[in-house]
Amino acid sequence: MQRNSAKKIEGTGAAFIPYANFPSDISENDKKRTCFQAAYDTAVGLEEKFDILIYEMFFYPGIEIARKKNIPCVRQFSQPAWSEDTLKDTSVIFKISAGLIDMQVMGKKRRASMGLKCSSMVDAIIHDKPDLNIVYVPEKFQKSRDSFDGDYEFIVPLQEQGKSDILIPYDKMEHPIVYISLGSIISNRGFCRECIRAFGGKELSVILNTGRIAPDSLGDIPDNIYAYSFVPQIEVLEHSDVFLTHCGMNSVNEAFGAGVPMVAMPFMNDQLENAKQIVRLGAGRKVRSFPSSGKELYNAVCEVYKNEKFKSNVLSMQKELREQSDWERILKRIEAL
Repeated sequence: MQRNSAKKIEGTGAAFIPYANFPSDISENDKKRTCFQAAYDTAVGLEEKFDILIYEMFFYPGIEIARKKNIPCVRQFSQPAWSEDTLKDTSVIFKISAGLIDMQVMGKKRRASMGLKCSSMVDAIIHDKPDLNIVYVPEKFQKSRDSFDGDYEFIVPLQEQGKSDILIPYDKMEHPIVYISLGSIISNRGFCRECIRAFGGKELSVILNTGRIAPDSLGDIPDNIYAYSFVPQIEVLEHSDVFLTHCGMNSVNEAFGAGVPMVAMPFMNDQLENAKQIVRLGAGRKVRSFPSSGKELYNAVCEVYKNEKFKSNVLSMQKELREQSDWERILKRIEAL
């Protein structure tokens, strides 16, 4: 696994530095419990001189590493940024999941050994801030935008589809084309079968991303449903009329980029808040996650497709994404740190 990771990282032109003294046969749960400490110890122990440190929001010890190395740092948000205001009406599930993640990867002893200033992940993300924070979401999508000062930049990376050997027969499909995907983490055979029952034989086409569920294990699949265990998502969205999504931020950004309205079906973490923002912006409507009925999903898809306001609002977001792409200015800010 490490060899494969090294190859991918080095393929970008970056150097791969493995965690120091990290066992190769460690369990997945132990990886979660020790990865932050291993990353911290490895980074602090490096003798090479670096000019800047860039870290992801959840790895909040990153700013302390930069202090020890006496170098500037930049924080990246792969989801909407957090502030005191954004947390005021955040769901209980969101807060609990953040606390559980923090307990699993950190805990009091690790925070103390690293000399961290804050007592929790939430506290650190909100209060222990670097001078530059890059948030990879549309500015209009950010909840409580006014609670973030000039230290926060909002921009969505250029969306590029990698090479794919999968050939999807778009020319044979009847519109509307509905793309259904629960992302790379959630795979559920019952959900796939419910979608097949609900959408099969209707006057539309469905591209169903089954994830870890093999399509041939789902029984008879009607001709208007095209099931794949993997799809080139950006390409698929370019041909889609409605996207039924779990609301991961990457999927939401790609839907906005392609101008596709959504049926939001969130499950956990930031997906819950992302779904609220989709509804707030009029970019789609929300349905229940499990247990959800096929009839509910079908009716929601039909509503989003037929109501032109959803398409219009998404096209407005698409326009914002294209205008909000001043990478040169952000790079200059990084170089000036």
